[in-house]
Amino acid sequence: MSALVEELREIILRALPSNDENTTQLLIDKLVGSGLESKDDLQFVQQEDIKSETVTLDLTSMQYTPSLSAGSSSPQPCSSMLVTTDGESSSLEDSRPSTSHFRKSWSNTFQVPWQLMPAEIQSALSSGKRPSPPARRQMVRVLADEMRKFEPTPTRAQCLTICKAIVHQYPQSFADQLHDGRVVGEGYSSLLAQIKNRIDNLSRTTSFRQHRSAGSGVKRGPTDTYGCTRFQPDLPLDETDVSIETKRQKLEDLYSQEGAKGAEKAEVEKLMETTFCLQRSQINSVPAPSVAELMEKWPYLFFQKGLFAHFELLTDINVLRALELSMEECGKNILEFFKSKPTNSEVKSILSKDEPIDSSYQIVQLLMAHFMEKQDELILQENMCATPADLEKTGNLPVSPRLILLEALFENIDFQGIVHYILLKEAEALW
Repeated sequence: MSALVEELREIILRALPSNDENTTQLLIDKLVGSGLESKDDLQFVQQEDIKSETVTLDLTSMQYTPSLSAGSSSPQPCSSMLVTTDGESSSLEDSRPSTSHFRKSWSNTFQVPWQLMPAEIQSALSSGKRPSPPARRQMVRVLADEMRKFEPTPTRAQCLTICKAIVHQYPQSFADQLHDGRVVGEGYSSLLAQIKNRIDNLSRTTSFRQHRSAGSGVKRGPTDTYGCTRFQPDLPLDETDVSIETKRQKLEDLYSQEGAKGAEKAEVEKLMETTFCLQRSQINSVPAPSVAELMEKWPYLFFQKGLFAHFELLTDINVLRALELSMEECGKNILEFFKSKPTNSEVKSILSKDEPIDSSYQIVQLLMAHFMEKQDELILQENMCATPADLEKTGNLPVSPRLILLEALFENIDFQGIVHYILLKEAEALW
């Protein structure tokens, strides 16, 4: 920790050379108290993480660059002004804070609503045992909902304060532990990650609605919604609204002439890439179009190649390659782990099956069994002759997205080949 403090001191003084020792130490204490673990974490610090009664620094004028070497003598551009609690500005040279008392936020006095938690959680607290993963996830949901009543998007520092308090009060139930009982790190990393991820997921819904209502033609940031890098891109420089619509109509004509085989043509691929901005504009429009309407206007979007290409343009991720790499890097180790140490009866049952099965699909099954998740919460099995229209007519489809596999495919399943089902169902949820 002392090495981190010295690194922070050097960085702060390089950016704010006129800082006095008291102000520098206050800032270091606030950063460390916010959960900073290395100097690289400075890029994630937000204004509210270091806000106090004594000093509020303008982070837009003090940017930390991780690539800056420790020996560099070039200070980063910065402002030497601070804002005091009375709203007046003064120079850092004239400021001499006389106290290290920081304003307590709601997170310091937050009371965990244990009475709202599942019965299993309450039982685990009284007996000093660890709750099951599903019960713990339910606890995280309740906790995130209660925290958001105080602030719509709690910061990492606020989440950290609450997680520390929970683990300190009930270490046997929630501390990160090894099999021999040793505590990993500070003991609260996994709980902090769960809560922050839950809050981020809830916040994404709000951002998505804001993007939808913002209209088309607005340039988005590098990552704005659901990890997208091009949620609503502008028109290409050499295109107009009229020319883009003309190309969309050409795609319709090609589909009427070529049908499904046209999806493999280079001309279709190029037209789909050029009209991507119009695809996003119509998908994001309010009111949202139905899937049937989109299929009529963009027939090639609903073929595997078109859908994968759209996803890659949207996120900069080649989804099939990403899945292949994940299986190459981690799949074998996961499979060998469960074979050497089955964690429950369901895992043993999956491993004991004799029928041939794709290793990727087996790994997904094993992970779900390990975490005691029901398979039908992710994967649905349907008759091989069923069409999308047939499935919709049954009225049995759940609201949340599912992967739909046809029964005949299970004899020799190509798991990667059906990833497009996930994307289609996710698309239905978003559209």
